[in-house]
Amino acid sequence: MLDLTRLSDQQRTIVLAPEGPLLVVAGPGCGKTTLIAARIAYLVAVKGIDPASILAMAFTRVAAGQLRERLHGLLGDQARQVEVSTFHALGLRIIRHWQEELGFGSRPLTVYDQYEARQVLADCAATIGIDLKRLTLAELALEIDRFRLDGCSALELALARQLVADYEARLRQRGAVDFPSMLALPLRLFSSEPRALQLYRDTYRYVFADELQDVSPAQYDLLRRIAERHRNLAAVGDLAQTLYAYRGAGGHVFRRFREDFAELAERALDENFRSTAHIVAMANRLGEQLSYAQPLHTENPAGPKPHVYLAADEQAEAVFVAGELLRLLDSQRIACPGEVAVLYRTNAQAGQLVAVLREARIPYRVAGDGELFSQPEVQQALAYLRLAVNPGDERALARIVNVPPRGLARLARRVEMEAYSVEALTAIASEFGADAAARTDELVRFLGELSQAAAVRRPAAILDMILEDGGLAGWLSQLPDAEVRLKRLQSLRDLLQEAADGLAAWLVDLALSPDLEPVQGDAEAVLLTTIHRAKGREWPVVFIVGVEEGLLPHARAIEDGHQGGLEEETRVAYVALTRARERLYLTGCRRRRRGDLVEVRQPSRFLSAAVDPPSFRAA
Repeated sequence: MLDLTRLSDQQRTIVLAPEGPLLVVAGPGCGKTTLIAARIAYLVAVKGIDPASILAMAFTRVAAGQLRERLHGLLGDQARQVEVSTFHALGLRIIRHWQEELGFGSRPLTVYDQYEARQVLADCAATIGIDLKRLTLAELALEIDRFRLDGCSALELALARQLVADYEARLRQRGAVDFPSMLALPLRLFSSEPRALQLYRDTYRYVFADELQDVSPAQYDLLRRIAERHRNLAAVGDLAQTLYAYRGAGGHVFRRFREDFAELAERALDENFRSTAHIVAMANRLGEQLSYAQPLHTENPAGPKPHVYLAADEQAEAVFVAGELLRLLDSQRIACPGEVAVLYRTNAQAGQLVAVLREARIPYRVAGDGELFSQPEVQQALAYLRLAVNPGDERALARIVNVPPRGLARLARRVEMEAYSVEALTAIASEFGADAAARTDELVRFLGELSQAAAVRRPAAILDMILEDGGLAGWLSQLPDAEVRLKRLQSLRDLLQEAADGLAAWLVDLALSPDLEPVQGDAEAVLLTTIHRAKGREWPVVFIVGVEEGLLPHARAIEDGHQGGLEEETRVAYVALTRARERLYLTGCRRRRRGDLVEVRQPSRFLSAAVDPPSFRAA
């Protein structure tokens, strides 16, 4: 029997609500994941709804993992039948199911990361004659993505159409999809193939969406079209936590939901279960600066007051953070470094913190720095893993033809220039002599063994095959920095241990999130991360560093002077404050280095808005 007694009155009312469209405005820390899991469990365990008819969309891989875990605790093995997915993972599954109708044929598909996709786009731009000195590749990619997803672009219409047509044709030719494809192609499929849309409408009678405030228009269209028939779309969100308004998220999507499902019921969750009363009060004061923020209340203890510290410079700021961390550990106010997160507005702020934490011998990890996956030995191992899933991945093959060295350097250059598949490799290898052909045969045989193993063995075991049977570990062990390189590959293996959905799904997660982290985190390391990456997460102790004019709010918003930019920066600060459960530190500098200059800094306007009364402990 499903136990709902632990839910609040607000949560229980929503869980037991009748069928139909539902919008839940849920403030930070108000238990929205608990609510979604309980509502799904109620439908399955009490109402007798087939769990396979439920689709739950999470915004991130970590959020999807947390929801699956909650559902398993409530439903046991039945939870596996509920479709819990991110938007792009669902889009990719739709593309794979209908890939022949979408022009990909029957070959396995490869997911291109941003770097690979932009290389293809650069080739297209060169063919058409676009001058990338006048428009950078990143700017061109942004305009093309907008055109593919929303039909609008700053580019001339005919040029945009020509470039998109050439770009997508090249992706199809390579059997590849990029990040925007995972939304654009399913939406086109639903328009061109009514039977495809009908299949998903028939399959999913109930649709749930988390973080509605950050859903893009294209993501909302995917939800709307699937849910239109049964009209059981339940969405949870909070406009005060919108971080991606520049992508069209926020109030616009809320308005569309209300218009498209005019009969929807609206409910609110405003009891914060996460943070102490002092932190909730600070969040409410900052929320008063927003055009919309739902005031929160809590029954939690008051807890220690948020600590505001004004340092002399970024070195002193980092020393303060390290000193407080050691004090909290020594006094046993925290059990381990993993209970602490240090949040900042820009990645550039991490450097000084890393240096000081390393000197203090405090374990740390930096989210989003891309360090692990940018290392050559990790990229080489990943190329083998990609070939295990898709032997037609030409770019992956070019990377490993001569890694470890097997006397095939000339063949590797040929593959890089002309993009051959594994199937064609043996034929062209004979052009380089009998020895090259024999060594190529051995490589092709090993890649075949990897493909067979990938269908039945766990992803970490596939990496073990690459390292041992493929000779990668033996070769690396002979290099001067062998210990460092092999340790990175062990870190890769640790990540693969969590690949519960198989190697192919894990590689998709990696393509969608190049800084992939363990879902369970690392209890032995302080996490350093941007505020945007901290969205949806929480820690007992949070440091927010660089709470200064020019960083938070960011200089771009101040210089622009547009109220919308400052409002978005206020939301960023609001999200940062509400990540903390027990202890919150806000730090800034009186001087900060910017390039070769040392600038005088002013405390952020958000401090005077949030701290009551404003008070600073100065270095």
